[in-house]
Amino acid sequence: MLTSAQFEQAQRLALRLAGIELVDRHREILYCRSVRLGILDGNGSDGNGLDALLRAAEEGDETASQRLVSLFTTNLTGFFRHAAQFNLAAQHVLRAVQRRRQARCWSTAAATGEEPYSLAMALTDIFRDEEPRVTILATDIDVEALEVARRGEYSVRALTGLNAELLERFFTEMATQHWSIRPMVKRLVEFDALNLVDVAWLNIEGPFDVIFCRNVLMYLESSYRYSVIERLASLLAPDGLLILDPTEHLAKAGHFFEPAAGEGVYSRRRAAC
Repeated sequence: MLTSAQFEQAQRLALRLAGIELVDRHREILYCRSVRLGILDGNGSDGNGLDALLRAAEEGDETASQRLVSLFTTNLTGFFRHAAQFNLAAQHVLRAVQRRRQARCWSTAAATGEEPYSLAMALTDIFRDEEPRVTILATDIDVEALEVARRGEYSVRALTGLNAELLERFFTEMATQHWSIRPMVKRLVEFDALNLVDVAWLNIEGPFDVIFCRNVLMYLESSYRYSVIERLASLLAPDGLLILDPTEHLAKAGHFFEPAAGEGVYSRRRAAC
């Protein structure tokens, strides 16, 4: 198990680097991840690897900081996770294109790419066109996860939730028991690294018709959570949708939005006349 000193240092760094609030229940999670990644040995008795990593991150080492971010974050994802949300998003985007001839979407925590690629597939389906007039920006704090997303290659296990028809239409089977996303899906998605708690969001320009921000807010310290939601609201089109995981909530920033159709789906609150 992590020592008290290690966990306290990890708590400080998680907040500083990613706005993440670690509590006592995360101590065992960090220990298990550290063992799995080879930072600690299997007996948990060799703390040198973790100590060195924490020390380097404290001193501003970028590689160590990024490795810690990967340790702190949970890339909980999957193709068409909460499938109804993708259907609602696709329908909304179709209406936006009918009104404005084009639309923009943003997956703020794209992880290894399953979420933005699922959205791209849903849009291709609803538009009945391999080149819908839609762009999808996909960002994440974890640059290692983004490299996986850019490659667009997934194991059979990662594709468990997809039916045979979707696999045939949108993936190409590889010789290594992996499947690759087809170019018609890939070209709809642009990936970029972004830390949502950074002071400036470089290269992020609104408005967006749909913003996915799932499995992010629940990990942020409350002041960072409020700030992120406020900024998301400012980047959303007046009739746009913000989509959270159904288990998440807006807390003190709820006044920026109102519930829309579907669990975890919100629209911008209109200003009172």
